[in-house]
Amino acid sequence: MVAQYAQQYQQTQILTSSRVQIVVLLYDAAIQSIELTRRAIETNNYRDKARFIGRAISIVGELDSVLDYEQGGEIAKSLHRLYDYMLSELVEANAKHVSARLDGPARCLTTLREAWREVAAQQQAPLALAR
Repeated sequence: MVAQYAQQYQQTQILTSSRVQIVVLLYDAAIQSIELTRRAIETNNYRDKARFIGRAISIVGELDSVLDYEQGGEIAKSLHRLYDYMLSELVEANAKHVSARLDGPARCLTTLREAWREVAAQQQAPLALAR
């Protein structure tokens, strides 16, 4: 029952979020998946490793696939290179069963998440003043 409510809350959160907030939620989910992958590697839990690394790869792949090169220009190209690096490291972490390969992607995602959080906060500030 609690899981059902949690899922409903997540769906509501996504449906009522701005695009920027959704990007932040995706970064949060990718970071969480990487940390769960790290624990699975360290405990030799291959089933969880596969599940969580697959989730992280899917999220990073999705973030990469929605880049808008026309509007984003050099920033989109730089993000693509970062996402490509992260995907490569995630695949290596999985193939070699080495949690240290998760460090780079985790750092990149955390840094990017903070930048997007700033953008989200800036978008919210004008709305708060208008009330």
